Amino acid sequence: MAYSAVEKQKLLIIITFLAVPLLLLLVFSYIPIIFNIFLSFSNWDGISKIRIIGLRNYQRIFSDPQYIMLFRNCLWYMLAAIPQLLLSFVLAILVNGKFRGLNVYKAILIFPYLLNGIIVSAVFILFYQNSGTLNTLLNSAGLNFFTRNWLQDLRVVNPAIASISIWRYYGMAFVMFFGSLQSIPAELYESAAIDGCNKWHEIWYISIPFIRKVLFINILLSVSGSIQVFEIPYIMLGGSNGTATPVIQIQQSMTDNRVGFAAAMSVVVFLVVLISVGLQRLLVKEEA
Repeated sequence: MAYSAVEKQKLLIIITFLAVPLLLLLVFSYIPIIFNIFLSFSNWDGISKIRIIGLRNYQRIFSDPQYIMLFRNCLWYMLAAIPQLLLSFVLAILVNGKFRGLNVYKAILIFPYLLNGIIVSAVFILFYQNSGTLNTLLNSAGLNFFTRNWLQDLRVVNPAIASISIWRYYGMAFVMFFGSLQSIPAELYESAAIDGCNKWHEIWYISIPFIRKVLFINILLSVSGSIQVFEIPYIMLGGSNGTATPVIQIQQSMTDNRVGFAAAMSVVVFLVVLISVGLQRLLVKEEA
């Protein structure tokens, strides 16, 4: 099929505009990912010649207790997602509707999510220190036996830091729950009220079925987010006292010139996140 000069010019423009972003995507995304996977099978230090060692990096990740602990620490953040989602849902139920000052309430509830990680870390370092807010409140309530050095006690340091995510991230889940609740037709609640349903029945038989997809998406976001935890434990303790996570280990391995091992750890993290994102997309597609 012959193209006219104008059509050839249009085709050339289209190809040029497509080629630039595709080239950038290839250079800055796909090639680094492929190279990173390749490095994960080596013990490269970033300077000397790359030496392939097969699956030894992956074997070490899944057999060495030191690195298994990294993923165990992530479980604390997954567990913290349970009260976080519960709190978000309850708050969304409480402010659901239209009343004066609704936007002010929403702004207050989402405020923690907007804070910088450094600010959050600084606040909770003061909160958890020996003479900090938490121990002061416990002493005032006569619960001195609960006081401790929260950031140094190996038994409680991970739950203590993981609990910060409840306060910091409930706002994001709240917005998603609130948006879903607002999309429920008011007629359903009116019909339920006429049939004699109380508030609990409305929540159980109307609200929860409508938000179940959003709830599942939030769970998947919590799973992918928990394995990517870096900011708070790194700023507060530098990953010490048994608070290291896979991403902190990647940073530390790069600092120690263990590029191959860092690449292997990043591949494991990437696969977990990829699976979570894939499930989210599948869920959203089914919903649509």
